[in-house]
Amino acid sequence: MAIVKMKKFNLFTFDENREKLLDRFQKFNYVHLVETDVEDGFDEEFSRPKSSEELIEIDNKIKRSKDDIDLLLKFKDKENLLKSLKEGVEDISLEELEEKAISFPFEKIDGEIKSLINQKDKNKSEIQNIDSKIADLKPWKKLDSSMDDINSLDSVNVYTGTVSSKYAQEFEEEILKFDLMHVERVSQDKNYYYYLIIADFSIDKEVKELLTTYGFTPLSIKAEDRVIDKINFYENLKKDLSDKNNNIDENLKKYLVYLDDFKISYEFYRNEKIKIMSESKFLKTTELDLIEGYVPDNKLKDFESEVQKVCGENYYLSGKDANKDSKDVPILLKNNSFVSPFELMTEMYAMPKYNEIDPTPFFAPFYFIFAGIMVGDFGYGLLVFLGTLFALKTFNLTEKKRRFIKFFNYLSISTIIFGLIFGSFFGGIIDLPSLIDPAEDSTLLVIISLILGGIHIFFALGIKAYMNLRDGKPKDALFDVGFWYMALIGVIGFLLGGPIDILMPYKKVFLAVMIIGMIGIVATGGRSEESTAGKIGWGVYSLYGITSYLGDFVSYLRLMALVLSGSFLGLAINMIAGMLFGSGIIGKIFAILIFVAFQLFNAFLSYLSAYVHTARLTYVEMFNKFYEGGGIPFKKMIENSDYFNID
Repeated sequence: MAIVKMKKFNLFTFDENREKLLDRFQKFNYVHLVETDVEDGFDEEFSRPKSSEELIEIDNKIKRSKDDIDLLLKFKDKENLLKSLKEGVEDISLEELEEKAISFPFEKIDGEIKSLINQKDKNKSEIQNIDSKIADLKPWKKLDSSMDDINSLDSVNVYTGTVSSKYAQEFEEEILKFDLMHVERVSQDKNYYYYLIIADFSIDKEVKELLTTYGFTPLSIKAEDRVIDKINFYENLKKDLSDKNNNIDENLKKYLVYLDDFKISYEFYRNEKIKIMSESKFLKTTELDLIEGYVPDNKLKDFESEVQKVCGENYYLSGKDANKDSKDVPILLKNNSFVSPFELMTEMYAMPKYNEIDPTPFFAPFYFIFAGIMVGDFGYGLLVFLGTLFALKTFNLTEKKRRFIKFFNYLSISTIIFGLIFGSFFGGIIDLPSLIDPAEDSTLLVIISLILGGIHIFFALGIKAYMNLRDGKPKDALFDVGFWYMALIGVIGFLLGGPIDILMPYKKVFLAVMIIGMIGIVATGGRSEESTAGKIGWGVYSLYGITSYLGDFVSYLRLMALVLSGSFLGLAINMIAGMLFGSGIIGKIFAILIFVAFQLFNAFLSYLSAYVHTARLTYVEMFNKFYEGGGIPFKKMIENSDYFNID
């Protein structure tokens, strides 16, 4: 239950074995390659394999594969969710993946799909263009005359355009004063009135002045015959293009038979990319390759065996324990079946550095307990336990999904335990005996929350002391943990010495312990400073940090707050459902619906709150006492697959 011990290796091989060696590395999987450095003065003797063009090509194929997958999935009929989860993803070996990807005519099939898509996009663009033309013509569709006839009139000028709706009424009043003129309001909308104006040449000057005065905007009507006929022509053209696109969609559906092939290609090229990127980390001469990286300590012999399969005896491999303080050592975690699902919380925060400890086994029991308290309902726990157990036993899940579901399966067990302690079953729908009643024993819950918080914080400080002792720093353990233990225990004991009779005789002892601890913090908190004033100043500032511990303790009251909010909401749901249940058949139906829907919602809300707030207590109240993080995750040679379980 720890960070996997790593070996750093240096490998010299002949350059002719490079591609086969990368293939073997990938099949071995547990290799984390790093960029090899050379000493000053040897730069000209070494170079790096050039792979930028190949990488660009691979990225292009990855993108094209993903685009084809996303496109074809749109045409795939929706599968039964349970059936889909039960079947899960296909297991496939790396060799099978490569064999199927190479045999698939990717360029040909992708090219055919892209050709259809391009034609479809072209048709869509034309449809948009037609829609724009129809929109321009629609205001004029009530014109019954042919536009060619109107525009061919002699001795008159024809104007078509718009006037703002704010000035339209006044404009009409003025223009109707003219003789030798025909004015037709063809249509109107919220902003504009559309006009056809026919004016004799003799009044053209006056008409133009009037049009200018009222902001008349000329519009050209792009039609030869009647406008409605042109619109109908465009509508028919648009329908033809839409029908063509429908036919293209039908043709694209036929390519669904290649969906799995594109998934295989996608995963194959992603793994090829890993090899190309790994290759760029090598150093080479005309004959030799220099390769550096890390493998788990217990796999070094297996790794050398894989190298021998390619290179025979023509290689040089040296392995040594990874530098404990190096930031470049990749981190791989290994824990037992209970702890490993909680690794996702560690990964979400930050992987530990190689010289730290894996915090997962230490926070997992607390996370288990805290989340169970926050939900605290036997019914909610049983519901999630049965659901997650069914999923684990029935569905073919990827390792990542299995770990996530197992995580909530464990939390549901804790919820069941504390649901029995609190005597809560779906908010009290069934009376259960309880050891603690959240509604009646809120003070006890406060005390329990603070006690658990104290244990959590003191345990985190204890881990810090252990790390100092492990690293040969006993003084740091005393200064940074021991004195804080004394100060905090002294403060707590002194404050509780009044209300708790059993602690009363030891009140002065607690006071003395507190003072010694505080003096120790002030005296050592600034020990890294050079000046005396700096040491004292930082020492006092360190002691001021005791106020943050008060905030830390208060944070644990969320344990009580969340179990109370969840139980009261569940109780309210039951009361509403109970009132409705006694009012006829309709009331009974609504009561059942309300009970099921809102109890499920409350369960979801409770688990979400427990997940978030327990993570907060872990990251803020616990990790900041001993954990820094920032380690590099171990990068295996096989990419985590979206569509397959790749062996």
